Amino acid sequence: MKIIRDALVIAWVNGWIAAVRGWIWVVASSVSPVSFLVILSIYGGVEGLKWGLVGGFIWTLASNGISLIGDATYYRVGIKYQSMLTAAPVSPVGYALGLALSSFIFALPTLAVYLAVMLWLGLWILTPTAMYALAALWLASAGVGFTLASFIRHMRYAWSLPQILTAVFTVGSPVYYPATLLPSPYLGVVLPTGAAGIIIQHALGLVEYGGDLLAAAAAALAAQSMAGLYSLVKLARWRQP
Repeated sequence: MKIIRDALVIAWVNGWIAAVRGWIWVVASSVSPVSFLVILSIYGGVEGLKWGLVGGFIWTLASNGISLIGDATYYRVGIKYQSMLTAAPVSPVGYALGLALSSFIFALPTLAVYLAVMLWLGLWILTPTAMYALAALWLASAGVGFTLASFIRHMRYAWSLPQILTAVFTVGSPVYYPATLLPSPYLGVVLPTGAAGIIIQHALGLVEYGGDLLAAAAAALAAQSMAGLYSLVKLARWRQP
């Protein structure tokens, strides 16, 4: 319970208050996926809009987890916020979950808009299968972001690396397109965004995948989320500057 309380307190201070006072960052985080959405809508009509909504939902969730690289590095290297918490009885897991929740708070307005439009178009994403994929994706991307941040020593890498990784994770994976366009659809499960995309695209009826590919995506996503959590707890540098 203490871990949850620590995470909620950090999320409130670092997420809610920061988002209310710095709303421009909420808008900025939605620009890239909305740009893809507009382009797909223009060229693909309603079908393009549906693919843009699903891809944008996954992009927003994953990019906010990966963006922890910038925030966590800034708090550790820039202003020594992590060192201050290290001296307090705050666990690494509570701190990391708090930062992840903070980032999720910034994404909430964008996700709410996506969700409203998807429901209006009849894309019911609130199924157990899709929710599993989204939760596992959030955990995996947050684990990757926080763990990589703990190994960065200079701030100049902290803001550029998330942009590169976000492009690789969202454009390089079948997020905006079906996995069947890849040389092998199983390549789509290599990254958590692709695995989540396969599960959600099938759950929403955008494309029909075989049972073997869906099982591989579910298993890969479970392994990736567990690996992210493990590296978060075991490998992330908590006390070193």
